[in-house]
Amino acid sequence: MKTPKDFDYDLWTTEDGKNMVRIKATGEVTEVNSKVMRLLRAEEKRHRREMEGVPISGSKTEKTTLLSLDILSLDNFSENENCPSWLVDNASNPELIVPLIILKRELVERLSSVQRDVYQKCICEGLSLREYARQRDINAAVEASREYRRNF
Repeated sequence: MKTPKDFDYDLWTTEDGKNMVRIKATGEVTEVNSKVMRLLRAEEKRHRREMEGVPISGSKTEKTTLLSLDILSLDNFSENENCPSWLVDNASNPELIVPLIILKRELVERLSSVQRDVYQKCICEGLSLREYARQRDINAAVEASREYRRNF
């Protein structure tokens, strides 16, 4: 496999197992250890993915653009250029959001009071399960329950 044209190095392994690197700008050739070779191969792979795109799940031939935070807004795309779907804000489309809100409301109504409390604190407010248990003194309650069962 050839290295990409824009990549700064040519990488290869000799028949006797030496990892070799040629710096394209200077033509200098050097042997590197396996750790450096793995690093350069990973960088080459990242560079190749940026150029070619990444495979679409379920398709052997189609590829899509690599997700990147470098694209800051939809203004970067012209009218006739396809905008990546991951950049589209579905929150501005009530036809997609309203059914999810209704489904969420129905789900929360079916939860017990304890489940609803865990959902509200941990999922909605972002409290960790450990902190939730600490606030509710759940470990002490579990130990008290075990002690109660041992005595009876």
